[in-house]
This record gives sequence, C-alpha cells and structure tokens, in this order.
Amino acid sequence: MSKRVLLSGATGLIGGELMLLLAGRGVYSTAVVRAPDADQARQRLLERLQKSVLWKPEFAEMVSAQAGDVIEPNFGLSTEVLQSADVVLHSAASTSFKPGAGVYPINIKAAEQFSGILKNLKPSQRGFFVGTAAVTTEPRGVITEDQPFAGYANDYIRSKRDAETLLRAAGSPFVSLRPGIVLARGIDDAKLSRNMLWAIPVMAELGDVPLDPMAKLDFAPVDFIAGAFAEMLLKADLTHDCYHVSTGEDSMTFKALADELKTSMPGIGKMVMRGRDYVPTPQFARQRWMYEALQPYLPFLTADAVFSNARLRAEIGAAAMAPAPSSYLGELLGSFSLSDAVRQMYTP
Repeated sequence: MSKRVLLSGATGLIGGELMLLLAGRGVYSTAVVRAPDADQARQRLLERLQKSVLWKPEFAEMVSAQAGDVIEPNFGLSTEVLQSADVVLHSAASTSFKPGAGVYPINIKAAEQFSGILKNLKPSQRGFFVGTAAVTTEPRGVITEDQPFAGYANDYIRSKRDAETLLRAAGSPFVSLRPGIVLARGIDDAKLSRNMLWAIPVMAELGDVPLDPMAKLDFAPVDFIAGAFAEMLLKADLTHDCYHVSTGEDSMTFKALADELKTSMPGIGKMVMRGRDYVPTPQFARQRWMYEALQPYLPFLTADAVFSNARLRAEIGAAAMAPAPSSYLGELLGSFSLSDAVRQMYTP
C-alpha cells in the first residue's frame, strides 16, 4: 500500500516541490492550505504547483488539499484526515527577516498546534518538523546537529530555535529537518526566484562589501532540498532525530563563488570583499538604502558556517550530494536584473 504524506507549507518554496517529487514516485500527498473551503484550497495549491518545472498534468490526481490553518488546533483538520497519513510534515512558517513582521508569534503558535498533532499520532505514523540550519551559526567552521543553538538570531531564527525546544520538551517523537539557504531553481515565480539571490547583484553594485573571501556559504537549490526531504520521509528507519539538509562540507568560499560567476555575471568583478569586520561608509542615498536592506542578511552571509550533512549522507547516500553551483547559479542570477533585485530588497 502506497504511503500518504500530509504536509503544511505546500504553497511555499520547499513544500510545493516536495509534493511534486512525491507524486513522481507514486506517493499521494495532502496539503493543509489556508483557504475558506476545500475548492479554494485546491486552487491555491495547484496555482503553486503549476509554477514548477516539475509539474505534470497527471500529478493532479496524486495531490489533494484540505482547508485549514496551522495556528488552529489540529491545523483545522478532522481526526479522519490526520489519521489517514503515514507521515505528517510541518513545513509552513512565516520567514520574513524584517523586524516587527510578526514572525515569532505565528511560528510558535503553529509549533504548539503541531505538538498536539504529534501527541495524537498512532505508533505507525511519523512526524517531521522543518527547522533551519541557521539555529546554530557559531563557532565558525563546520557545525553539527548536536551543537547547542548559538550565533546571531532574528525573530525568524528565534522562532525556529524555540519551536524545536518546545516540541522536544513535549516529549513526542519527531524528526527535525534543518535546511541551509534554499534557492528557488525551477519555479516560475519572480519573488521566489529572487529569494536571497537579490543580495548578490546589490553587493556587486555597492563594490566594497563586508565579506571574507575565504568564508564559506552553505546553499542549495530547492529541488535538491525537496528531493532529500522525500528520501527521508519515505525511509523506513532513521538513525537520528535531527538532520542538516545542506551542501555541507562541499560548500564554496565567496571567492570561488565570485570566480564561478564572472562569466555569467561580469558585474560581480566590481565587488571587493573587505572582510567581515569592514564598516562601509556609503556616500550616496542609494548606497545607504542598499546597505540598510542588507543588514538583516549580513550576519548569515558573514557567519562562515558550514552545516555538516554527514548524517544525511549516511542515511540517503548520493541523494545527499548537492549539485555544483556552476550548474544553476548563473542561470538563476540571469533571470532578473539589478532593478529587479533593488525592488526585491525593499520587500525581502
């Protein structure tokens, strides 16, 4: 009998791609979608899925949607729906880095409701929570899953730290999947495609930037992340209860990344990496706005943290090997202009 996956966050970046990859493997999945009724929930879901290069019309029969809300008890779902799934994944989250965006209370409330769901799962059902590898970014270097939370935290990171803490304290078993920086390859959505990437052309335009050329940045495309998620959700037994889903030790330095992009993005040659302690002195209003927009992201870009994926490799082998940035990064950056990046930086 085929497995069935129930997940939140399917209209977002990772969840939508995960549903399509599961469908490609013959696995049925149901999405919890915030909508007034089931018909509108399905419409929202299909609108998201059809933006992906992975979409095939026949997948429509493999996916379904239930109207609900992750901040409501049981995500607003019936007991019948919850018990119909072999795997329940909570992926939905408010991800804004902007101060005062209300991220923390939303994500914590959702975690509280997920805790209630985990408590009532049958022994044959399994629960998964999507966190973020950025819950630990210190000390610099290779970070493993068993290290304590440390490093810079905005409201989003704090919500993920506290959500995991809350769920562990509740005592119900679940597996935490912690992705690094996720890039939206293969999705026809302007906002998603520029997610995080807008910072690269903006920094190139600024010229002098507070980056260490030998620091590493751990990022991967969403199809790789979702593919690893699928492997983990469908694997019968897992050794650990927490995994980085990341490029890990194969992450590139900023210098290597800039060298890789010179052909597809000649403007990156204007970027001069002055070291993480460099304090810029913008001379023009446009430069000041750009630096201000970068502030919420610089602590992550300068962390020099690599999220070890040794656990993931031990579980799923070659499926844990992220693709080389040269195979996709230039194309992604070529999909939008500096003007697009500047527009995105005002609503990151």
